[in-house]
Amino acid sequence: METEVTIIGGGVIGLGIAARLAPKVKSLVLFERHDAWGQEISSRNSEVLHSGIYYAPDSLKAAFCAKGQRMLYELAAEAGIPHRRCGKIIIASSESEEADLLRLKSCGERNGAEGLRLLTGAEVVAREPAVKAVAGLLAPDSGIINAHALMDALAARAQDAGADLIRGAEVTGLEKVSDGWKISYRDADGEDTLTSRVVINSAGLGAQAVMAMAGVDPEAAGLKLHLAKGEYFTVPSKYRNRLNSMVYPVPHKNLTGLGVHTVPDLSGSFKLGPNAFYVNTINYTVDESHAAEFYESARKYLPFLQPDDLVPAMSGIRPKLSAENEPARDFYIRHEAERGAAGFFNLAGMESPGLTSCCAIGDYIAGMVCDYL
Repeated sequence: METEVTIIGGGVIGLGIAARLAPKVKSLVLFERHDAWGQEISSRNSEVLHSGIYYAPDSLKAAFCAKGQRMLYELAAEAGIPHRRCGKIIIASSESEEADLLRLKSCGERNGAEGLRLLTGAEVVAREPAVKAVAGLLAPDSGIINAHALMDALAARAQDAGADLIRGAEVTGLEKVSDGWKISYRDADGEDTLTSRVVINSAGLGAQAVMAMAGVDPEAAGLKLHLAKGEYFTVPSKYRNRLNSMVYPVPHKNLTGLGVHTVPDLSGSFKLGPNAFYVNTINYTVDESHAAEFYESARKYLPFLQPDDLVPAMSGIRPKLSAENEPARDFYIRHEAERGAAGFFNLAGMESPGLTSCCAIGDYIAGMVCDYL
């Protein structure tokens, strides 16, 4: 079997690439090792459409976030994907944090976020009567989307363009050959191979293993992935529709993530999360003892919460390129020709805002691959 392009990984980014690239190439195959799309990172996150407030200007994260958000709202409207443009308010709980709101507003505007507006404490309460705040920063275009429906829509678009998307198929080897790559894989029927001119590594938590198959040493290339876990806790249904917007604290430099914030769903209920801490193995259990720190973090801006409100919900794992206590790093997206792997397009550290950016990343990769072919 031969194909022009092979994508490894059927999470939201792999599917986003497939949807944008399939109409532009002769043939495309995508392998997903699980039996359903996005069973790792893509289905274990906040499902938030970010605006681009947090990311370093001139980074790939900044470039893709605001563009990707607009693309997803368009796709959601066209494909009937459940979503809600509910907006986000970043809360200053003390006067000392107001300067942080100014900094975030400036960064977001430079990154293409639209409609950002500073709020007084009274304006925050007028919009969110249940919230306590000294001041706030409103990002009106932030929202939430059903990630599973999004992945189904992206898969459908790729298939409509002729892509062959194969679930339950795990890539087990890559070998450089004269006309591209020989790919070994295992599915329900056993072992098989195909050749492909291009291989795109969008394997998420498995990206490090895939690049090693292609002869790219993750350690030598500075691409070792570090696992950062985030947990979520639900709150009682009695609080349904208590909040109109997503509510975030000001992120602090010593935090691995953005801080514990509200994570709404499309029914009006919400969770709290995620926290963020480094782990050595992938384990999706939630430590019930962390409820206390969640409560202490959230009650600063959600005074109606009670200590016994929080119930363990879910967790996820992010593949970060930065180790603990190291500065955050950008997405890594590169054609690895200089490492002796021509035709191998490598993605690593695809954490937040990966979901928001999936279609923008798809356009970017499509351009790189078409230039190569």
